[in-house]
Amino acid sequence: MLHSNYLKQLDLQDIVVFLNLLEQRSAKRTAELMNVSQPTVSYCLKRLRSCFDDALFASSQGGLKPTTKAEKIAPYLRMVVESVNRCAEGIGEASPLTERKIWKLCAPEYFELLFLSQALAVLSSAHASNTSLHLERLSRDLPVDRLISGDIDIAIGFGPGYHQMHPELQWQPVLNDEFVCLTSQASLTSEEAMSLDEFCASPQVFPTPWISEKNMVDSWLEKVGRSRNVLVRANGYQACVNIVAAVPSTVAMPARLLPYLRIPQELKVCQPPMGFPSFTLDMVWARSRGQSKDISSLRKLVHDVAGGC
Repeated sequence: MLHSNYLKQLDLQDIVVFLNLLEQRSAKRTAELMNVSQPTVSYCLKRLRSCFDDALFASSQGGLKPTTKAEKIAPYLRMVVESVNRCAEGIGEASPLTERKIWKLCAPEYFELLFLSQALAVLSSAHASNTSLHLERLSRDLPVDRLISGDIDIAIGFGPGYHQMHPELQWQPVLNDEFVCLTSQASLTSEEAMSLDEFCASPQVFPTPWISEKNMVDSWLEKVGRSRNVLVRANGYQACVNIVAAVPSTVAMPARLLPYLRIPQELKVCQPPMGFPSFTLDMVWARSRGQSKDISSLRKLVHDVAGGC
């Protein structure tokens, strides 16, 4: 039952308008996306504002900025749309054998390199040719609201403690990894451990395969009262390797990725300084969806692939 008579005024189009406004930050783009007029979008927004007793969106530098209340109710309205979509599953002529299943993940480049091809191979060997994996790049924060609403099935992050958790989320580590230092510094011999002084003195190539204000290496250096000289930030691990091959420098690289990258023979693989951090790769999913068949199957797939890494 609805708690307020005002909520009875809402229909599904109002909710879809809200969600598109949240994503597009523009009434014009929302109208174009939904193939409706701008006055229709304005009318829906007026009704939403009345029902939730909040402006929901404010004009900001040529766009629409959601209010605090809009951000808080967004996960629940996404869940409404997802629930309606789920009600329609199986209706029509498509059979379970022909209907295409799409698993949606949010993950860093590390997962793409280490897991993705093997996950597809497992699906193929299991005769799950009607299953697709859609992967989005992990941003600065975990997509909490999209996990809760079911817009993303599972997010992959680094731990322990490098991603913020939420009371409506669950998480589980799937593998452990350590760093190695890939360097073109002529003074170091292969597999020799770099000292902390050598590491901090060497120009650093910093891989940023996901957006983050903090990273585990610089956080560790800060704790021991040191810092490093970052020469360049690159978007991918292979780009970092190419830069180190061209310029005397060093990159701290996850050890498990080495077989998946093209590493010139002249580069040296060294152990990092003593005390260097290690990390886990973690799966994160919505607590409310943890027992669903889809989430359980996807978690099993990730675990099976991790066991072969």
